[in-house]
Amino acid sequence: MHKRISGRTSSHLFVLLLVALCFSCSQSKKTTHILFVGNSYTYRNNMPKLFEEIARSKGEQLSVSHITRGKYTFYLQSKRKKLYHALHDQEWDVIVLQGSSRDMLRDSARFKKRTYPALDKMLGMIQKNQKDAKVYFYMTWPYRKGDPKTKQFSDPDSMLEAVAAGYSNLRDRYKVPVIPVGKVWRSYHVTYPDANLYLRDNSHPSYEGSYLVACTMYSAIYGKSPEGADQMAILNQNESTRIQRFINKQYRTSEFQFYLKDSI
Repeated sequence: MHKRISGRTSSHLFVLLLVALCFSCSQSKKTTHILFVGNSYTYRNNMPKLFEEIARSKGEQLSVSHITRGKYTFYLQSKRKKLYHALHDQEWDVIVLQGSSRDMLRDSARFKKRTYPALDKMLGMIQKNQKDAKVYFYMTWPYRKGDPKTKQFSDPDSMLEAVAAGYSNLRDRYKVPVIPVGKVWRSYHVTYPDANLYLRDNSHPSYEGSYLVACTMYSAIYGKSPEGADQMAILNQNESTRIQRFINKQYRTSEFQFYLKDSI
C-alpha cells in the first residue's frame, strides 16, 4: 500500500524543485566576455566598468576587461605584448577596438603606412585565435571646438565628418561594424547644448560623457534600449534618464544600424 505524501513534504519537494530549476537557469545563462582596446577615451571614468554595471542592471551576465593606455593609436596597440597575450591566452565573445581621433585626420599616406598594417596584424590575431568573437570599431567624437592644430578640421562638425569617414573606410575595408559613438555624442550635444559631456580640456569625456558612451555601447552590442538602467554616480537623475531616452531613439535609426551592418 502506497503512503500518502503529506502536505508539508509536498511543499518541501516543490521548493527544492523550484530552487533546482532556478539554479539550472542561472547556470545555463552564458557569461559574455568583452574586451575593450583603446586609449583615454575608453578608460576615462572607467567607462568599461560603467558599461558592465549598466548591462548588469539590465539583466545581462558579462565580464568586462580593457587594455588601454593614454594617447595610444592602433599602431601602438598592435605592438603591445599585453594585447598579444590577451588574444592568445583568453577567450572573448566581443572585442571593441578604439583608435586615436587624430589618426582619422592624417593624410592617406601615413594611414596606409601605419594604421592599415597595425589593423592587419591585430585583426589577423583575432581571426586566428578568436574566431567566434564579434568585433567592433569604436568611432570617437570631435573635440568641443574642433582640432585647433588642423585648420581644415577646426570646428566640431568638420572634425566629426573626417573621423566618421575614417571609421567608415575601416568598416568597408575590414568588414567590421562601427559603433557610431561620435555621431550620437555630437547629436546629443547639439540637441542639448546645456549637457556637460566634456572636461575642461574640451576633448576628454566628463562622467556624463562616459555614461553616454557606455549606454551607446550597450545598445550597439546587445541591441536593446538602455532605458531603466542604473544611473550610476550621475547626481542628476534627469540627465541619466535623458541620455537613456536619447540612446533608445538613436540606436533605432537607419544611420546607427547602417554602421553596424558589417562584421568579420
